Amino acid sequence: MPSREWETPRYGPHVERHVDRVDVRQDDDELTLILGAAGVHVMLIRLRYAGWVDEVINPAGEIAPGPGAWTLIGRELCLDFGPTAATTLGFPRDCRLQLDVDDDAIRRARAALLEILDCACFVVDTAEGRITS
Repeated sequence: MPSREWETPRYGPHVERHVDRVDVRQDDDELTLILGAAGVHVMLIRLRYAGWVDEVINPAGEIAPGPGAWTLIGRELCLDFGPTAATTLGFPRDCRLQLDVDDDAIRRARAALLEILDCACFVVDTAEGRITS
């Protein structure tokens, strides 16, 4: 396996970020999952219906393609970004988020992620059941 020492994401490798807010917004043009902590956005995961493009937006407003793979196991969301997307966003390639939210927020996040990141490989295992791509 090649060395990953050259990668220096802003949050460090495999750093788990805690999320205490999940919001889902939808209009005619897009569906957006907003993940926040301590009153600020941690990341936005968006599907633009024009072209069915999924993308991620960091707190600085930088945009990159969505992850190639993701998992939601219980309350842990893992996003596997490509090297270019990780560099653009300043996130580790293996970005892990702990969703410290209630069950209703987990259900909303699950539903939004399944729609937004439908083209990526995924494993979802929450109280609503297990799904894999």
